[in-house]
Amino acid sequence: MVNLMTKTARHTVDPGPTFDCHMPLFTDDPGKEASALEFGLEMGFFKSKGAAAHPGKVLQGKQTTQYQIEVGSSKLALFTYGTPERPLAVGRVRGDDGEIYWYSGYGDVPFDAKLFAKPEGVKIEDSKP
Repeated sequence: MVNLMTKTARHTVDPGPTFDCHMPLFTDDPGKEASALEFGLEMGFFKSKGAAAHPGKVLQGKQTTQYQIEVGSSKLALFTYGTPERPLAVGRVRGDDGEIYWYSGYGDVPFDAKLFAKPEGVKIEDSKP
């Protein structure tokens, strides 16, 4: 997991035996409810929490559908667009803090090993299992 703003990263190795991969959007959730929201599983997460579709704002020139839920201490919003429906943004408000992930694209792409190369100038720490 790399944070290019702070030039820090954490390296974690799944010790097995299942080798499950999880990619949470928010890893700093004290109650862990919001950490169940993962990249690639956004629609399923919101729908499993009973979020209903509502007309959203026009974002980045696209008419969106908005889903909102409260999970633990977080208010989460998913903005989708297109047919088939796909994420454009996911936002979280917790207390006075807010953050948003913008998706520049969403879908299957061929594997590219260069995407997993260590960025220059980033200090990587090993996470403890």
